[in-house]
Amino acid sequence: MESNLTNRKRNQLFIHLYGFSSILHFLLNQWVEMNSAVISPFFGIASYLVLLVLFSSNLKERLLQFAILFAMNLYVFILNFESLSSVTLVFFVVPIIAAALYNDTKPIVLLALVTSFEFFLLLLVFDRFSASAPLPYIQLSIIVFFVAVLSITLLHSIYFSRYWKQLEMKNVSMEMALMSKEGYLQLFFETAKDAIAVFDSNNKIIAVNPAFEELYGWTSEESIGKTLPLYPQDMKEAVEMRTLEVQQGKSYSLLETVDVRKDGSRFHAQITLSPIFDQSEKVIATSIISRDISYQKESEKLILQSEKLKLAGEIAAGVAHEIRNPMTVISGFVQMMHHDPDHRFPEYTALIQSEMERINLIISEFLVLAKPQASSLKKFSIQSALDDILLLFGPELNMHGINIKKEWQEDFQVNGEEHHMKQVFINLLKNAIESMDEPGEIRIRLKAESDSMLSISFNDSGDGISEKDLGEIFQPFYTTKATGTGLGLLISQKIIQEHKGALTISSKLGVGTVATILLPVE
Repeated sequence: MESNLTNRKRNQLFIHLYGFSSILHFLLNQWVEMNSAVISPFFGIASYLVLLVLFSSNLKERLLQFAILFAMNLYVFILNFESLSSVTLVFFVVPIIAAALYNDTKPIVLLALVTSFEFFLLLLVFDRFSASAPLPYIQLSIIVFFVAVLSITLLHSIYFSRYWKQLEMKNVSMEMALMSKEGYLQLFFETAKDAIAVFDSNNKIIAVNPAFEELYGWTSEESIGKTLPLYPQDMKEAVEMRTLEVQQGKSYSLLETVDVRKDGSRFHAQITLSPIFDQSEKVIATSIISRDISYQKESEKLILQSEKLKLAGEIAAGVAHEIRNPMTVISGFVQMMHHDPDHRFPEYTALIQSEMERINLIISEFLVLAKPQASSLKKFSIQSALDDILLLFGPELNMHGINIKKEWQEDFQVNGEEHHMKQVFINLLKNAIESMDEPGEIRIRLKAESDSMLSISFNDSGDGISEKDLGEIFQPFYTTKATGTGLGLLISQKIIQEHKGALTISSKLGVGTVATILLPVE
């Protein structure tokens, strides 16, 4: 069924056609003497006025439609009572044609039933077939019928042609807009830099964009219709709870989590979860938009570490100047007491001297943090620096039964401060030695990573570091050793960063630890 606006326009047209025909019939009675119909034109004019009132009163278009059609039908029925010939029965077709123009089956069926009953009354009960009329009357009736049918169809076509053209243009415009909108949406979906995936109510993937394929490693063919493990198994409960909430209409915006690629590698992700509703506000699907923020997390970590180094340096400057001077005085008096032959507790002064030396070591490491590093840069050999350190640690390595395995085939030249770089090697080698409770092995590997970068790795077979401790090893004063200061790795990292490199530590508890230095090669 067409819209109410179309039906209202059609009702208006048919009301005026009906009124014009009634008035024309009345005038025709005045011009043609053989026309015997008197009541029907008066009924037509009266019902026309009633229909105008109903039209103005904003009666429902459906009810007004039935009123117009059955007024026409009743008009024809009265006309046939007054006519001189049964030829006027053909006028019953006019209301049915009008009903057909409404594109509505129900009034056509009702009019057909009513017309059949009226035919029965007129032909069998009132015997209208026996009525006779002169030929001119029959000819006039046929002409009027032809004009009536032509008028109602032609005027309907003319009246609605412009409206239909506007409606068609509007539909074309809407179709183009829809296609354009779908095109834009598809273009956005395909070219978005963030990974996008759409899931059905069973959490199976409906669609993915190229960014999703690149980020997670699954192709579109591998993804669609499947439920993929996009999250670590240890987060399964939390993810399933979020999924259930999104399917119930809740949204999550810019949520930071950890996702998993096809190869099993994890990465930090920022995700937005949204429900997709149909016209009845029912959730029919869900979507996820995710981006890799591992680089951002690493940058934040580096910034935080830089701030910690800065803070440690500020602390170092104050501590070095405020403690070293009184410590010099205390150390002098303790040495005098220790060498006094009458001193009764030499073991105590020896212990005090040992602890003061430890304090002095901490102050020295503080000074490394406090003053600018790599102030006098020069080219030096990494292999030579490593050989010097291994020669220094030779007796200690032999004492602990630790075997050193050197893995390098060529020498590398770097531009930096050799003394500071040796300090890094000392710290890493010392940590490796102290991690082993029994004889073991330390492998030192020197190799080219690219045309511009080299790596130096210290791989020990010690006890390893727990995952919890591994995340804290670069924190100032954090140590797992009874005599450690918690500054060695912090200082080493600062020196490597000043040489435009990077220091990373990887470890597995009970297996060993690998400390890797990346440096730009000269």
